[in-house]
Amino acid sequence: MKLMKGFLLGTFVAGIFMANLMGREAVSNAGVLNDYFVEKFRYIGINAENLLFYIVEERMPLMILMMFLLFSALGVAAGLLALGWQGFSIGFMLSTGIAKYGVKGILLVLGGLFPQYLCYLPVYVCYFYLAVSLRQRLSGAYQMEKKRAYGLGALGAVMLMGIFVTGIFLESYINPIILKNILKFF
Repeated sequence: MKLMKGFLLGTFVAGIFMANLMGREAVSNAGVLNDYFVEKFRYIGINAENLLFYIVEERMPLMILMMFLLFSALGVAAGLLALGWQGFSIGFMLSTGIAKYGVKGILLVLGGLFPQYLCYLPVYVCYFYLAVSLRQRLSGAYQMEKKRAYGLGALGAVMLMGIFVTGIFLESYINPIILKNILKFF
């Protein structure tokens, strides 16, 4: 628990630090926060179905790999790396948003993460807990206990995948609406 919290906070700070190291000019024109993207997104209609397929293609391979790794010795490391990447990315994006748009940049970045990150972050946190729990249950356990641990792990993996897929739907259908409303302030 402490390791996970510390790692998440450390990577968040590292993301902020990295954005500041790159300099305001370099990060202000990068990625989805550049003026061209913001201007186009404000006026172009979003095809939610195409966005859904794009997001599934981008996010699902890693989650499927993580679910397979959950049952191996690499599950805990995969959970930490996924949380670390989320922390780093959010820290970097917040810093970049502030550099580009000031306080409004925080609203833009948080709007870009809402509501799907209400699903994604808990999935990553629960995945880490599940991976740690499985490692503890499987080390030195008898055959019947191992079967039960794998069964509980599989149930947990299915539940986490369901929550993750819910996040994908939220990102595809709800987030663009929220983001368009936020962009009215820009």
